[in-house]
Amino acid sequence: MSIIESLKKALDPEQARREDEERLVVRNLPQRENEGPPAATYVCRVCGHQGKEKVFCPKCLAETMRKQD
Repeated sequence: MSIIESLKKALDPEQARREDEERLVVRNLPQRENEGPPAATYVCRVCGHQGKEKVFCPKCLAETMRKQD
């Protein structure tokens, strides 16, 4: 426990207790393994650069990206 947490408990024990309960609730929430489908990958038609940008290729400096199948 840090010095700040100790002072909070000494000055306002009710607020400190509520914060501890809130932290416990958040800590016990189920964790998601997958946040959804993976982000699409795009490939430049000219140079083959792969990235998440769906329009602009940073290597060719042109709008040459297409979705990778």
